[in-house]
Amino acid sequence: MTVKRGPETKSEKTTRRLFLAGLWTFCTTLFLIMIGSLRFLVPNVEYGKPNKFRVGKLDDFPDGTATFLKDQKVFIVRDGDKLLAISAVCTHLGCTVRSDPATNGFFCPCHGSKYHHDGTNYAGPAPRPLDSFEITENALGVLIVDKSGELDRKKGFKA
Repeated sequence: MTVKRGPETKSEKTTRRLFLAGLWTFCTTLFLIMIGSLRFLVPNVEYGKPNKFRVGKLDDFPDGTATFLKDQKVFIVRDGDKLLAISAVCTHLGCTVRSDPATNGFFCPCHGSKYHHDGTNYAGPAPRPLDSFEITENALGVLIVDKSGELDRKKGFKA
């Protein structure tokens, strides 16, 4: 025997509609949570530039010049048989210093700090000399700068 049902009442339609809307909301929320959880699988790391990098051969740096390596913010200064890797970041507020051909040194365009060609400060608000880095030569004669440690600027790299 089959039971005949009469026409649906308004409350039954509302209940079914409310149930389907709730189910849709639940599934959408669950999907968004799963997508958001996948973000945790990707590491939140910024990879910086390496501390050691190649700069070229000794012949690439003529005597009495300061060669600027823009991507590393380093000057390679050659003074006779001595080679220095000097940071181009001002010790006052971190501006990039520029080469000053008039004084054979460096100056900071932001606040006027001035440095000798070996990176020692002599004018302006800079509290200390520019950082200098170690230079080594590999077996092929390529010069390598290591920014991980400071070097005594009086020693430098002997050519």
